[in-house]
Amino acid sequence: MKYIIQLITLFALVFTVNTALAKGGKPPPAPEPGLLNVVTVSPQYGDYTSPVDALNSITNAAEDNQYVIQIGPGVYDIGSAQIIMKPWVRIEGAGTIFTIIRGSRSSMFNDDEAAIVIGADNSALIGLSVENKGGGAYSIGIRNNNASQAIKHVRVNATGSVTNSGISINNSHSKLVNVSTGSGDGLSENYIGIGIYNNSSPYLLEVSTLPLHGNGTGVIVNNAAPFIVDSQLSGDPGLELADNAGGRVVNNLIIGGVLRAVSYTGGTVCRGNYDSNLDDVDCAVITTSD
Repeated sequence: MKYIIQLITLFALVFTVNTALAKGGKPPPAPEPGLLNVVTVSPQYGDYTSPVDALNSITNAAEDNQYVIQIGPGVYDIGSAQIIMKPWVRIEGAGTIFTIIRGSRSSMFNDDEAAIVIGADNSALIGLSVENKGGGAYSIGIRNNNASQAIKHVRVNATGSVTNSGISINNSHSKLVNVSTGSGDGLSENYIGIGIYNNSSPYLLEVSTLPLHGNGTGVIVNNAAPFIVDSQLSGDPGLELADNAGGRVVNNLIIGGVLRAVSYTGGTVCRGNYDSNLDDVDCAVITTSD
């Protein structure tokens, strides 16, 4: 009896499939797996509503198990929290005017505690804005300290503190592409678009630095050797070369001139740089400072 029931079931299945094919139909497709290792953030219907919670949820990222956090349009105010990047995790927004991560952090020192975003090796930050409203001695938008990450299509502002830095790079080989920075709010002239320090050798391509009130430093290089190309360095000065500054500065619009510290020992190679009047800017023949 058991075999008769199985035979009847088989005939019924064959009949159903043949009937569907005869009518021009197709057997139902096999189910497909969903996207793996993609975490979404959105004010509604995302896996999380906070980018901090989304990042903290990832505990097993590795080279062979990488993650992407996709952040939808919106302003994400994380208060005094931090985005502490993790290796093999990429954070992607919907664009600099659509996805904004905002917070208020500051420190008594120019250190990690002053930053909204802390970089990590083998990580990336793409397509969003970072705003630090500060409120203390130092505020930083993004800080890469002993870590090298990719920063692409990102806008960074830091305001509200005595000293504000858009991006601070320390002992890092980060890559910045199509990044714009603005810092300072008129409370102090101690603001820096991008600070590059201590054995760093980052690559900057199509970077724009514009202090919000025009008096801060665009890029400062101190004991570091960046490669800066096809960028707009604006400030007062646009570029400051401090102790043991080296690297290559090639084909950039430099507005506000180049300032060399008394302790500057040379080593920076400048080629094809110009000002807003298209006059040549030579890093070797510029005013020095105390």
